[in-house]
Amino acid sequence: MAQDGAARESLADCEAMGSVDRGEVDQFIVAYPCQDDAWASIPLTEAAALDEWC
Repeated sequence: MAQDGAARESLADCEAMGSVDRGEVDQFIVAYPCQDDAWASIPLTEAAALDEWC
């Protein structure tokens, strides 16, 4: 079966995204929008600061 070259290109062009969801408990969310159900969340108070990632 031949691989779909268009699908491979669209995944390569996709970037991860991060956001804060404000609510009863603020959540930091990281998502990969090019795939279904590709996300993770953590309470904002437990998330690492940006300077800790580098």
